[in-house]
Amino acid sequence: MTSGQNTIEIVVIGNELLNGTTLDTNSHWISKRLVRLGAIVTRKTTVRDDLGEISEAFSAAIGRTPSWIFSLGGLGPTYDDMTLKGLSRAVKRPIQRNIRALKIIRESRERRVLSGAKLPMRITQATLKMADLPRGSIPLRNSVGTAPGVLTITGSAKVISLPGVPREMKAIFVEEVQRVMKRELPKFGKIEKWFRTSGITESAIAPYIGKLMKEYSPLIYIKSHPVGFKNRVSILEFQISATYRLDEELKSKKILSEATTELIAVSKKLGGKVDPIR
Repeated sequence: MTSGQNTIEIVVIGNELLNGTTLDTNSHWISKRLVRLGAIVTRKTTVRDDLGEISEAFSAAIGRTPSWIFSLGGLGPTYDDMTLKGLSRAVKRPIQRNIRALKIIRESRERRVLSGAKLPMRITQATLKMADLPRGSIPLRNSVGTAPGVLTITGSAKVISLPGVPREMKAIFVEEVQRVMKRELPKFGKIEKWFRTSGITESAIAPYIGKLMKEYSPLIYIKSHPVGFKNRVSILEFQISATYRLDEELKSKKILSEATTELIAVSKKLGGKVDPIR
């Protein structure tokens, strides 16, 4: 990890993610965006729609003192949407009706009516539930749905709660969260080099990767990806990446190039055929 980089944990909530009904694409999508912003995602935890489980997940994450915690799912109107209750319990703040969140919900309702949706004459109690936030939280506008996102600050951590509906989660992140993170995160960049080898196994080159990691730590990260076998020959892909402060870009590119050159030389020494990928 580069000095000064913010750490982030992700808490994913939903029975459907644990029983195999739904594939969790949300955490994959958001992790890629967070890394591009210069953060380090250190942990992802997935829990059921259970108040105790949710509260414990938040408490544990807060106790590890990351800079940010993202929760995904459980903000809707149904009985099993308990994310904010769980967060409320973890941060020891009562749930309260939030006027700003209520305004966001009403604006969403107006958009839907104008688009031709047939809705009840009055906002239902189930819908009003989505305006009940832990005390002191800040609602985040949802331009494509109803449930607001929520920002809750506790100690040194900022907890961002987002809906589980992918298009709503993405809209709130891009329109409300990303700009704040760009402003507050230290400026980092990331560069990568990839190449492919045939004819050597992962176990054969593993000791050399470990040696290079020690030599170039903490700037360089090397990951081998087994692709499989072609004509009984082992195929590996290598990812060499560097995360750096923007004022150290030239130095980082030089070190990345050196590490890549060394790894290619080792691969050839072990009898592998090397082809660049990107």
